[in-house]
Amino acid sequence: MTSQSCPPSDEPDTEVAVITGGASGFGLALAEQCARRGMRVALLDIDVDRARAEAEILSARHGIAVTAVDMDASSAASVDAAAATVADRYGRADLVVSNVGVQLFGAVERLTDQEWQWVLDVNVIGSARTARAFLPLLRGAPNGRLAFTTSSSVLDPAGRLGLYQAGKFAVWGLAETLRLELADQITVSVIFPSGMASRHLESSAAVQPAELRRPIGEPADFEAMAASNPGMVRAPVSPEQAAVDIVDEVLAGTRYIITHGDLDAAVRERSALLQDAAQLALSRTSTAESTRH
Repeated sequence: MTSQSCPPSDEPDTEVAVITGGASGFGLALAEQCARRGMRVALLDIDVDRARAEAEILSARHGIAVTAVDMDASSAASVDAAAATVADRYGRADLVVSNVGVQLFGAVERLTDQEWQWVLDVNVIGSARTARAFLPLLRGAPNGRLAFTTSSSVLDPAGRLGLYQAGKFAVWGLAETLRLELADQITVSVIFPSGMASRHLESSAAVQPAELRRPIGEPADFEAMAASNPGMVRAPVSPEQAAVDIVDEVLAGTRYIITHGDLDAAVRERSALLQDAAQLALSRTSTAESTRH
C-alpha cells in the first residue's frame, strides 16, 4: 500500500531517490536532503504509517512528489512489491539507499542462533534483497547509484556489538562484490555512520519477533560497549546533521563515506594490518614458488 503526493513538479525527467528505512532517523534525513535538491523521493519502511506522515511533510515543504511504500526487508515478496510500486509510480530509480537495519546487543557467547538469524536476515539478506529488486530500475537510469549504510563500528569495533558488526561487515562485502559486478553500470557507495541520536533502538524493538522478545540492550551492554570503545559514544550528532554533511558524496557516488567522528587513527591502524597481511601472503607465495623451482 502506498501514500502519494503529486505536486506540479512531478516531472518524469526528475531524478528519484529511494530510501529504505526512510520513515525516521538517518533514512528520513537523507530523504529530506534529496528532496531539498529537487529529487522525487520514495520512503520505504515497515512503519508505513509514519512513512506516510513524513511523505506528506516532505512533499509540502519542498514541492516535490513523495511516495510512502510499505516494505519489510525480511520478506523477498515485500521488497519485490516495493520495487514494483516505485516502478509503477515513477518509472525509474536513480539513487537507492539500502539503509534498513536492526540492532541487538549482547556478548557473543550469549547470543542464540535465532537472534543471529533474525538480525542477519534483516541486515544482510535484506540488503541483498533490496539490491536484487532495484537493480533493473537502476540499470535504466542515466546515472544509477546504489548505497549501503553499514556502520563506523566496522572500522573501529566495540564489545557487545558482535552480531550487529558481523552483519555490517557482511554488507560491506556485499557492496564490494556488487561494485565489481556492476562496474561501468552503477556506482556503489558504502556509508559508515557514527553515533547518532535516533530511533534506531526503538524501531529495532518494534519489529523484534515475539519469540525473541528481550531488551535490545541491557545497561551492562552499553557500559561494556563504551568501555571497549569510548570514541563510539563521544559527541553523537543528529541524523539531520550527518545527512547534510554527506548527501553530496552519496549523490556523487563516492566509494566510501564516513558521516562524522575521528576515525583516522582506527582506519590507519587497520590499513597497516591489512598491508602486513598482504606482505605476509606475498612472502609465502614467493617462498612456495622458490621451493617448487
